[in-house]
Formats: sequence, structure tokens, C-alpha cells
Amino acid sequence: MTRHRMAAADSLWLELDRPENLAVVTSLMWTTAEVDPDRLRQVLRTRLVDHFPALRRRPETHDGLVHRGSWRDDPDFDLDRHLVVRPMPGAGDRAALQAFVGEERATPLDRTHPMWRMQLLQGYEGGSAVVTRFHHSVADGVRSTQLMLSLLEPLDGEPPELAARVGRPGPVPSGRGGARLISRLLNTAVGLAEIALWGNPRTALEGRTGIEKTVAWTDPVPLEVLRSITGGTGATVNDVCTTLVAGAMARYLDGHVAPPPPGDSGVAWMVPVNLEPAGRPPPADLGNHFALILLVLPHGAAAFPHRLAEVHRRMARIRDSHEPALTMAMARAMALLPTPLGAALMRFFAGKAVGVLTNVPGPRSAMALAGAPVAGVVGWAPTSGQQALTVTVFSYAGAVTFGFGTDTAVVPDPDTLVTLLGDELAEALAGA
Repeated sequence: MTRHRMAAADSLWLELDRPENLAVVTSLMWTTAEVDPDRLRQVLRTRLVDHFPALRRRPETHDGLVHRGSWRDDPDFDLDRHLVVRPMPGAGDRAALQAFVGEERATPLDRTHPMWRMQLLQGYEGGSAVVTRFHHSVADGVRSTQLMLSLLEPLDGEPPELAARVGRPGPVPSGRGGARLISRLLNTAVGLAEIALWGNPRTALEGRTGIEKTVAWTDPVPLEVLRSITGGTGATVNDVCTTLVAGAMARYLDGHVAPPPPGDSGVAWMVPVNLEPAGRPPPADLGNHFALILLVLPHGAAAFPHRLAEVHRRMARIRDSHEPALTMAMARAMALLPTPLGAALMRFFAGKAVGVLTNVPGPRSAMALAGAPVAGVVGWAPTSGQQALTVTVFSYAGAVTFGFGTDTAVVPDPDTLVTLLGDELAEALAGA
């Protein structure tokens, strides 16, 4: 078997994998007609397995102070081990699918074979549901999403175009010349100081995580509806989506015993930022190439316009800085440390956030999977340490779906978060 060197960052994700928080990216798409298994198997082989050697390799870890891993070609690779076809469990409705995905989020991937799996569930509301999982050591969330979307073909024959960006590769211009440089340096310094000094107030969003996980997601919200909320504020659709999540969390905290944070304070989230140019295909070896920034969101009592203005201000400060590049450099430096120390530092910084908030772009137009029209897509990034929440904002075919993944020991009912986000959206539209 051929051995391939594992990048330090990829190896660290293997070390961060824990039963109570598996380092696995989970995605879900559902179709309006049943997907043909043979056709899907052929698409999966020609577009992914034959094109990305990393998907045919299993991990191998080495003892010692520096637990650098390696990849070995799996001599027993069998596509049918990684593509599982089965009928929808239970009643075949959304509740049954949510329960299935929640159980999958709590199930480790087999380390004796390549660490990815796709399950085709037949009979979901007249179509199919596809649950795909990639271990973070194989590919980060951006590249995992690219792999999933590469299986799709446009229904109208036009090349797919992404609906949005996952983060930005660099700062937003602010001023000219020296003024721009000073602005970026100051904003970067503020961000690094916040990372070093920040500590979340104790809220109902935190607690000791367990193994059991669950998920829920909203109905798709048209982009036109979200754009109508931005009118005249200078905010982006991404700002609006982030504010809706912050408002839903504020409503959740207001209804629980633990006191919510004051209106002018906030709760921090880890936000992945893609640093690669838009449209660049993932490399054959996949791996990790992204930054994690600390975004403090206002989760106290506030009217939607005030919360939106504050979210816009905080996100603009990060965009007009070098913080993403610096935090990525910090993460790579930690990956090069002796493994116990690097993992401890990563968990220390993970402890500054209640969870992960991801904004993922999908195609602007409707797509098909092996000939079956795709009705919706959503996903969940992994969490680490004692983080109990992962939230994804997924854009697809002119609409946005909000996905909530929770630890049931801390936040037992993510359907409540879906309802509260709907209440926040209704308030925002009434104000707009």
C-alpha cells in the first residue's frame, strides 16, 4: 500500500475528533423524484472517486509526541461500502429524516477505510434524500460542499453559478493609500485582541455536551424576501441572515432560566472563511484551507433594525482587516506544535465560542442529481470542544435554508430554533 504524507492541519483534525463532537462535515439534499442508484453510483465514481485519490485513502496515525498521520491507499476500497442505498425510515417525512441525520451526526466514520459516506434514502416525500458525510481531515467544509455540488448538473443546461461567497479572500477596501492601511491594521488589532481576551457570558447555549445530536432546518426563504429587509441600511443579505440567527438565539435565551446577555454585549461564534479564489476547484488531495474567525453577535434584547446595524458594523470590521489570514496562520502554527499542545490550544480557542456559524453558497439555478431535480440543500459543520451548536445558511436556487444542529444535552429541541427564526423574520419584514 502506498503511503502519502498527511498535512499537519489535516492530522490535527483527526486528533480533535471526540465521541461527543465528531469532526465530520454533514450535508443533506433532497429531490422531487427518486434518484436512480445505478446512475448515482456511476456519477459518484466518475466525478469524485476517479478524480480525487484522497477519497480512496484511509488514515494511519503514528505514536509519539507529534502524532503526524499519513494516508494509505485502501486495498479493499469498495464504492458500495461508501454509497449505501436504503428506504427512508419511519414515516418517510421530515421528522423521520431529521432523526436519521441526527443519529448520523453522532455516528463515527470507520477509520479502517476512507472516511466518507453517502446514504441514499428512497421514498422521502415522493423523492429521495441524500446524506453525505466527510471527515474534516479529508476535506474542509468548503471543499466538502464543492464535492457534493460537483455531482449535480443544471436543469436548464447552463453552467452553474454560485449564489454567494463563503467569506472573502481579503479585506474590503476602506479609504485610500495610508488611510486604508491604517484602517486595516487597526481593525486587525481589534480582532486579535478580541480573540485573546474574549470570554462568553454563561448562557443556556452552553453546557457539557454528550454524544446524542439532532438537527432541524427551515423551509427555504426566497432571496428577494431577504433583500427587501436590507433596503437603505447598507447591510448585505449575509448580514440579514446572520442577524436573523442572532435574533432567534436571543429569543431562545430570553425563554430560558439562564439570564440572557445584556443588550450591548454578545455571544461569540466561530465563522469559517474561505481564503481561496472563487471558482477554484478543490485539489486532488483535498485537505483543509480555510480560516476561523471569532464573530461576536448581539444576543441580548434588541429590535431587529438595531441588531442588524450592529451585526453589519461587526462584520464590516472583520472584512476590512487581515484577521482571516492571521487566524489561519495561527491555526497552521498550532498544527505544527506537538500534537497534545496543538490540540489543547485549538480546544482553548473553541471554548471562546458557543458554536459554528457557516454561510455556504450554492448554485443560483435549480440542479439535478443523477437526473432527479434537487428541491433543497443544507448542511452542518462540525463543532469542537464543548460547543453545542452548529448553524448553516445555505443558498440554493434563489432561496436560503437555515440549518440548526444541536447537542441534545444542551439544546434538546432545534425545531424551537426554527420557529424562533421564523418569528424573527416576521418582525424584520414588518419593520421593512
